[in-house]
Amino acid sequence: MWKQASDLKVGDTVKVWWRPGRDTITSIVPYNGRLKCMRGGWIFRFAIWTIGMTVHPDDRFEVGGIL
Repeated sequence: MWKQASDLKVGDTVKVWWRPGRDTITSIVPYNGRLKCMRGGWIFRFAIWTIGMTVHPDDRFEVGGIL
């Protein structure tokens, strides 16, 4: 199942590029940086990839599975 970034919430597990291929969102905060293209976006933090990932409002993620 695919979801828009705006429909994701803390606790959702999504497919990601790092091992093990899925990670659970632990925090979602508004993007507040210099990149104009990311305005309106967020920074997602994950259970495994804790440094965070910038997410654009148009991004889509494959959702599902349990870590």
